[in-house]
Amino acid sequence: MSVDLAVRVAGLELKNPVVAGSGEATATEAGIRACLDAGAAAVVAKSVNESAAARAQLRAAEYVVLDEHLQPRPLGPAGRTDSLFCRSGLLDVELDEWIDTIARLDRDAATRDAYVVPSLIVADLEEAARHARAFEAAGVRWLELNVGAPHAEEASAGALRTGVDLVARVRAAVSIPLSVKLRAGDSVADTLAAGADAVCLATRAMAFVPDLETRRPLLGTFAAIGGAWALPLSLREVAKAHLAQPEASIVGTNGARDGYDVARFLLAGASAVAMTSAVITNGPAVLARALGELAGYCADHGVAARELVGEAARHVQTYEEVAIERRL
Repeated sequence: MSVDLAVRVAGLELKNPVVAGSGEATATEAGIRACLDAGAAAVVAKSVNESAAARAQLRAAEYVVLDEHLQPRPLGPAGRTDSLFCRSGLLDVELDEWIDTIARLDRDAATRDAYVVPSLIVADLEEAARHARAFEAAGVRWLELNVGAPHAEEASAGALRTGVDLVARVRAAVSIPLSVKLRAGDSVADTLAAGADAVCLATRAMAFVPDLETRRPLLGTFAAIGGAWALPLSLREVAKAHLAQPEASIVGTNGARDGYDVARFLLAGASAVAMTSAVITNGPAVLARALGELAGYCADHGVAARELVGEAARHVQTYEEVAIERRL
């Protein structure tokens, strides 16, 4: 039985809802191509801006996998009880060359019915608008603006800016579809009103882990954390956004490890799912496995992927309604 996995995001038809999210696994041409080879409908490249301080952060980045006891081990394959804990920064590239690279990769992706999406984080707002225009002029078909970068509050002054107030200026600079990546709690309504065609919910949280042996901070400071444990929190963000803005185009992220998690995000109200930490730790093969698992799930339930979008969210009851139903 053939299964229809097609979905619609930011006004674009995607062949399936599985996206490789912006991260270290999508920081090179080879990494982006590997994600396309795995079947992702879109690959969001590692974020960039013009800030030297943001690039220096990436050169000094550290990554560990934490087990269920918060014990670290080197970056590598991770399971559902593990978390990715890291300091990171922005890609250290010449922006003009990166723009040309992304445009060429996106042209290649179009032959596979897929997209390669650049991701911008703001340092200087006018520079962000200029780079957005340059991506569009190069032929890129879709742009992500990340206004919820988790590392921003720990970054050097001027390296990273966050907040939905940044959206309107970038939106005014381009006509291509614009998706905006938010933190938990950022206003979806304000982001859409500022011109976003889709929102991505939500970036990883910042965390702090003392090392019990050294009695010092693990990685020396605060760091971003993500893992399967975050999935229910992310699903709530998505469901709330879907119920408040039923027509909003939502990309779910933070917590998806497999195709069943992708289905959970769709049921909560997302139309696509960006898998990032799982690809960093386990490689692009997780994307192919997720597609197979999602196809099997849809086949077992006799539904197309787009039919799942928001189904569970639309059946959310108040505590009072649940109590009444249980008494009947």
